[in-house]
Amino acid sequence: MLAGLVAVPPPAYAAPGEKLHASRTVIGPNGVKHTRYDRTYQGLPVLGGDVITHGDQAPESRTLSTLTTLSTTPQVSGPAATAIAVKSFPFKPSGSPQLVIEGIGDTAAARVPALAWDVLVTGTRPDGLPTALHVLVDAATGAIRTTYDDVQADTGHGFHSGDVPLTTAPSGTSRILRDPTRGNFGTYDVDTQRYFTDSDGDWADGRPSNAATDAVDVQWGAAVTYDFYKQTFGYTLVQNSEFSDGPSTLNAGVHEGSRLSNAYWSEQCHCMRFGDGNGVTTNPYTSLDVVAHEATHSVISRTAKLWYSGESGGLNEATSDIVGNLVEFFAANPADPPDYLVGEKVWKAAPLRYMDRPSKDGVSADCWSPTVGSLNVHRSSGVGNHAFFLLANGSGTSAWGDSPTCDGSTVTGIGRDTAARLWFHALDTQWTSSTNYAGARTGMLAAATELYGECGTEYRAVQAAWSAVAVTAVDQPCP
Repeated sequence: MLAGLVAVPPPAYAAPGEKLHASRTVIGPNGVKHTRYDRTYQGLPVLGGDVITHGDQAPESRTLSTLTTLSTTPQVSGPAATAIAVKSFPFKPSGSPQLVIEGIGDTAAARVPALAWDVLVTGTRPDGLPTALHVLVDAATGAIRTTYDDVQADTGHGFHSGDVPLTTAPSGTSRILRDPTRGNFGTYDVDTQRYFTDSDGDWADGRPSNAATDAVDVQWGAAVTYDFYKQTFGYTLVQNSEFSDGPSTLNAGVHEGSRLSNAYWSEQCHCMRFGDGNGVTTNPYTSLDVVAHEATHSVISRTAKLWYSGESGGLNEATSDIVGNLVEFFAANPADPPDYLVGEKVWKAAPLRYMDRPSKDGVSADCWSPTVGSLNVHRSSGVGNHAFFLLANGSGTSAWGDSPTCDGSTVTGIGRDTAARLWFHALDTQWTSSTNYAGARTGMLAAATELYGECGTEYRAVQAAWSAVAVTAVDQPCP
């Protein structure tokens, strides 16, 4: 916790030079108000400095040490920082570098705050995905402290969804693929930069050769995801926050790239983009779980804002994978039966990821280890995916898989719906941008206490599930 904090209403407990800016408030089931704050110091954004207050408690900062002695005068110039970033990451600089206070990381040493230049470079990665990479260059030494990417790689007749209902809007004598009942969400063709239209309301034909087929899959998938969030958590998917002037529009583009075998969320355009697949080893990346996965990145960006690197990046990806599966169960579409697999309809040979035993893909982590944060975020996500599977379904053989534990324990599941409620409540009211897996466990125990009571069945199940993937802690003793 920062020096000088006292338990009085915000923002009076900010340390000298700091300001806390409210970004979201959630009222819990017991009337407790959870307010999320972003932080600035001497007018500079503090990356990793976001905090949450619970009721009248002062905010708990799990990420940053005292800022009051930190100089805000750079020793390295902005142009020099840009040159350092481009030398290591040969993309094109975008805009001017911005001074920030950086305190992102999985370890205490990495979270020691420092003045840094935030250099944004953009381009195309070797795998064909675009990148909007933030390179944080130490403003005193010129060393690269860390990086994170804003691009998170992650009646109609659809290729995957089959025949599905669509809500569209009139456009002259035609219909346009925008949903006025769900925040005016729309799907457009990346090639033409135009929303899809149809003359008679009978969209596409289910064949990939029809340009509108992928759009049907995405538009329907987004509508189902919207309904899932609204009906399950009371959360409106297409929005900014209660502190903004009104809803924004989340849009999606299909036919991204040249036969791109991927999909992604971009914080730069607040949009989702979906590739067509190569037609040989991959299908269009427009299945329901993929659409829900990418849409969930927008939810994360407006709640915990989990950094897309290290363990927080793995937790970010796991959260999106989990919701992708939950939305399949919510939709109950016979053309895409629910399961605990990720991307099973887009990769022809096998699913992209498995939740019961993530290591089935040969690269993902079943269990936490001190080095798990160094893995690609799509691999370190295995720890979170595994924990959620165990929490919902338990260990051993079930209808949904065969899930081992890392400590040899036996875990009894509490059901998918309860597990989902706990996970989302932690995301929305407990986790912050730099939450690692240990912090995820702590946040979920706090969520279990608020939702179901301290040391109840749900609380103990959260303890057991995280311990079973080697995320352990000395929790408050239960009687």
